[in-house]
Amino acid sequence: MKKTIIVFAIVISTFFSSCSDKCVEDNQPIPASFFVEIIDETTNENVFENETYSATDIAVTDILENEIVFKFVEGDNVIQVLPKTTIDANNIQIKIVLDNQTTMESDEILIRYNVISTKEECYTSFSFTNILFPNNTSLIDEKGVYQVKI
Repeated sequence: MKKTIIVFAIVISTFFSSCSDKCVEDNQPIPASFFVEIIDETTNENVFENETYSATDIAVTDILENEIVFKFVEGDNVIQVLPKTTIDANNIQIKIVLDNQTTMESDEILIRYNVISTKEECYTSFSFTNILFPNNTSLIDEKGVYQVKI
């Protein structure tokens, strides 16, 4: 009987000592994302501000044409891209497609990036590195927004 109580006490103390007070249930990392501003190469204007395109003209897909989650930030006229991340990976390709059905104007922006993970105490967080726009001129501004010319 004493052995059973001792084993039970060891199991209980191990269970409670392995739990961390810092981990809160449902505590999740902020989803990895990046922001893209699309600029007209000729006029240097944002293509949403000059009404070449509207928020409804945007699609973001992977190379298999699966939809990628994105949000259009109206006040800033930028696209927040939120690709799903579950593993470290290199040279992932997605594309932003702009298609104005009224003017029949369309553009496609290829994006390549890497995903890296960081193990936190309660979860693994992911981030994007080496974000490139191989077919377009681009730069990153002081706010961390990628400005891509089409």
